[in-house]
Formats: sequence, C-alpha cells, structure tokens
Amino acid sequence: MVLKEKYFYIDSIQNLDLDYIKKTKANLIIKTTNLEKNRDFYKFINKCKNKLINIFIANDTNLLHKVKSNNFYISSFNKKKYFYLKRYNSKIKIIGSAHNIKEIYEKFNQGCDTIVFSRLFKTYKKGFYDVVKFNLIALQSKKRLVALGGINKFNYKKLKMVNCIGFAVLKELKNRPNFLIG
Repeated sequence: MVLKEKYFYIDSIQNLDLDYIKKTKANLIIKTTNLEKNRDFYKFINKCKNKLINIFIANDTNLLHKVKSNNFYISSFNKKKYFYLKRYNSKIKIIGSAHNIKEIYEKFNQGCDTIVFSRLFKTYKKGFYDVVKFNLIALQSKKRLVALGGINKFNYKKLKMVNCIGFAVLKELKNRPNFLIG
C-alpha cells in the first residue's frame, strides 16, 4: 500500500527546510496562529505557495482568508462547526484531529473530509492503539484516516499494515529522515 498523503505538524517556521518538504511531497499543518504575528510568516506562506506546498491553517478562519488558502485544520479541542466554509468555497479541504471514535464522528459532523487519528505507536504520552486496534477503528468508522503518533524509521514499514490514506509526523521532521522521501 502506498501512502499518498503526508502531513508535517509545525509550531515554528524557523529552520524549516522547504526543499526537503517539497521532496517529501508533504502538506504542512500550522498548529498555532501565534505565527501570524511574526512578520516573516507571510513571506513563508508565499514561499510555500511558490513551491506548491499545501499549508493547513489551524482553527483560525480569519487567517485562512488573509492568506487565501483552501486548506483548514480543526484541532481535537475545537468543537465549532465549519460547514459554512464549504458554502463560500467549494474547493476548501477541511481536516481534523481525533483521538477516539466519538471524536472521529464529531469531526465529520464539523465538516472534515479527512481525520488525523492518533496515537498509532507508542510515544512519550500515555496510551496508543497499535496496528490492530487502529485498523478496527478505521473499519468501524469507514472514514478517511491519517495515522499520527510515534512514526519513526523503526516502525515506518508497519504503516503498510495500517488501514489509512497517509500519515502525519510531529517530531520526526526535525531529523529530516530519508524514509519520508518518495
């Protein structure tokens, strides 16, 4: 199984290698809107657009309109409905984050097309699903899921056994691993 969608969560635009991100063909999810206050933020957005890197703006519809993006991310703690965005812009892609079945259905009720579902593998945080439980939830929900959590060079090959359309990484991006390219 070829995982078509890759996502990188970012908190900071400092020291990001956009050429590496372009090689991986990944999408960026900007988790925090504090970056908007950084004057280099809009330059960064333009560089990404020029390199054809998709950027998902988290939880801030005003910023979404300011940067003229069609990609919106709803974090797991955000409970607002965003169906109205699709009425104004039929090309908008909305993804959300969930940690259990209840949150998966909640995200689709909010208008999400795709769900980033975590934690697949063991991390420093308590609790994870592993391959079997993740697949059972994917079958039960019948939704487009993206795997998140604990994905590294040691368990990357296990993603072939997971019923998902792609994966997301948070910490691994700093290492610029070769296994993400391709």
